[in-house]
Order: sequence, then C-alpha cells, then structure tokens
Amino acid sequence: MSLKTRNLICLLFLVLNVTALQAADYFRQIPRQAAKTGARWNGKTQNGKADSQVTTLPSSSEKSGHVQRANFPSQNRSKVIIILAKAGPGQGKPELDAAREEFQERVETAMKAINELFDKQKAIAIKQGNTHAADLIERQRRRFKEKRVLPSVINTTHFEKEMVVAVTAMQKAYQHEIAECARNGNQAKASLLKTKAHNELSPCVFDGRRRYVRGGGGIFTIQADQSWLEVKNRGKNHVRFTEVARKPDYIELKDNTTDTRLRLYHDRVSLKHGYYPWRHFKNGQWAN
Repeated sequence: MSLKTRNLICLLFLVLNVTALQAADYFRQIPRQAAKTGARWNGKTQNGKADSQVTTLPSSSEKSGHVQRANFPSQNRSKVIIILAKAGPGQGKPELDAAREEFQERVETAMKAINELFDKQKAIAIKQGNTHAADLIERQRRRFKEKRVLPSVINTTHFEKEMVVAVTAMQKAYQHEIAECARNGNQAKASLLKTKAHNELSPCVFDGRRRYVRGGGGIFTIQADQSWLEVKNRGKNHVRFTEVARKPDYIELKDNTTDTRLRLYHDRVSLKHGYYPWRHFKNGQWAN
C-alpha cells in the first residue's frame, strides 16, 4: 500500500470518529431538552420532533443504569430523601420520649384506678349510713393528693406495684441518657437531665410507710384515723400514738398520756420523754 493511500484511510477514520461522537452527544442532549418541555424521550422521532408519548420509568425494584445528576436532578433528590429516611433517627421515637409516653400512660391508669377505689369505698360507707367512715375516706383522699401519703382505708397493693414499675422504667431511661451525656463530655446536659428527672418523678413517689417493726417485738401500725397503734408483748399490750410529724427520714409519734415521743427511722427508733433529749431506743425497720 502506498503512503498516499494510507494517509487517505487515516483521514477517513478520523472523520467518521468525530461524526459518531457528535451523534452520541446529540442523543444525550435529547432527554435534557425533553425534561424542559415536559415530554419524555422514548428514542423515536416523528417528522424531526421528539415523540410526546410518555414512557414508564423502571420501578425502584428493577435494576436501572447510572443516572447522571445533571440530567435528572429530581430523581437524585428523591433517592437522597429515601436514603436519609432509612438512615436517620426520625424513623422511631427517641428512647427517653418513648419511656416518658409509657410512664405517663401507666401513671394515669394507676391514678384512675385508685380514685375509683376511693369512690367505691365511700359509696359503700354512705349506703351503710356510716358517715364517720365516709369522712375518713375523704380525709385520706385529700392527704393522698396533697402529701402523696398512701391511704389505709383501701387496698393499694396494685397501685403501688404499677407506680414502682412506671417510676423504675423512667429512671432507667434517664440514667441511660445521663450516662450517654457523660461519655460525650456534656456535663451541663447531664446535670440538667438529673434535675428534670427529679422534678418529673418525685410527684409519683408515694409515702407507703404504714407498718413498722422495732426490736423487742413491738409493731406500729397506722389506723384509719391516721393514729398509730403499737402492739407489743405478743398482743397483750396496746399503746396508741398520734402522728405529729412526717419527714423523709422519719415519722414522729407522740403518746399524749405519758408525754413520750418516738421517731421511727428506717433502721432505728429514737425516744424522747418530756424535756429530756432524744436518745437511741431500739433498732427497727419499715415492713411491707
């Protein structure tokens, strides 16, 4: 083959290659123009114009080719939204919010149940003509609402169990969040959560101190009228006390006949007679 013929073949090859590249670029531009005019390209033309027939796009379950960002920005945005929805935390509630919702539901249910018990017992007392019992029930109801002292005129076993479960679960959720803040070095938020936990849970912690066992066999039990009866010597002796103070760490009782005062702590009993100072009397503990 001569040199002239070889040069002509190379020139023809270059011309054909450039033409093919221009054609490919032209067909890539068609979907872009179709998107601007609202039509979809199906690869066919009629009279030099793009066919306006709408073609269906492949579903998300089908395998599709790579979509260029510049050509289909709306599809890319949709994909990003789907990915963020799957990966982000908004798919479920935070643990603390979910625990609070369950906590509030349990508390509301328990409070409704105990109020129904108050109403039921009062209705029975009124039906029997026992106005004194009805008055005691109302007094204990007020004390229950104002001072969170569990009543002795109705059975509160179920209420206590429900409240313990609710408060314990909420405490665990708060502890988890506080520990997470501490690990991240956010001590300010951890301190704020501790304060918030106390304010939220303290109204749901009720005083259930109604029976006390001291060393030597004496047993103190609260009565319906809020007085306390001490039974000792295996039931042979009984002493009645008046409750004069109720503190977080003790309950103080007074015997008006002998001017004797007792303070029932969680682990001991202190005694005071007349003007004499307080002194240790017996060991003891609160009983369920």
